[in-house]
Amino acid sequence: MKPPSATRAVASRVLRRRAFTLIELLVVVAIIAILAGMLLPALAKAKAASHRARCLSNLHNVGLAMLMYSEDTGGYIPRGNYTPWFLAYMPYMPEGGTKKDFRNVRIYFCPAYPNKDAKKTQVITYVVNAWTFSSPTDPTGSELTVPSKLDRFVRPSDSAHLADNENGSWRPIVTGLQDPTLDLNDVWSPSHLPFPPNGKRLNGERRVAAKRHSNGSDLLFLDGHSEGMRAEKIVVDLWREVKP
Repeated sequence: MKPPSATRAVASRVLRRRAFTLIELLVVVAIIAILAGMLLPALAKAKAASHRARCLSNLHNVGLAMLMYSEDTGGYIPRGNYTPWFLAYMPYMPEGGTKKDFRNVRIYFCPAYPNKDAKKTQVITYVVNAWTFSSPTDPTGSELTVPSKLDRFVRPSDSAHLADNENGSWRPIVTGLQDPTLDLNDVWSPSHLPFPPNGKRLNGERRVAAKRHSNGSDLLFLDGHSEGMRAEKIVVDLWREVKP
């Protein structure tokens, strides 16, 4: 049998062999940092993809509400701020909200929208097509404030109804009916698009987000489907009732 001192010496050598040196610890930390650097972009992409999928699903559900609303109103849909679209579709929402309180309707909110003010959370993150044109070649058009017939759009599958809204500092935060300003939630001018016609510089007054999802926005079309588009492809003709 080994004496106690010999046993302690063996145990001490074992502990020394099991302990990490400073260099080994630094190597482990470096490896963890490299792995984190590789994983974080993948996680960010996965999060962005999840946000886009939820946004497209939200818009699709609003599209179903739009079609039901049109059936119940003789073919009309909300276009401008006379009856805000989010109030018009409230009775057709599957979750949250009451007849006039839309604050808890999560379908009206894009999860990628950057709410920066915890005290005033934006709850409406989409803008509606309120654009009307005097002819298929009218380059600018004007604002339509009242509902219009859905069948005014001859190609509904190529015509936008809603789009992701830009989060500019100019835009009032909509938190409920008590807010004094419920307008600026419509699109009716070339300056409201991400880019001007044949231009590369961003419109300073844009209402459609240029980079809500990667390099573009999600849109709801008047046939009820939703899809994402690059910002430079969101052009005037996308909002026309009659295409050129």
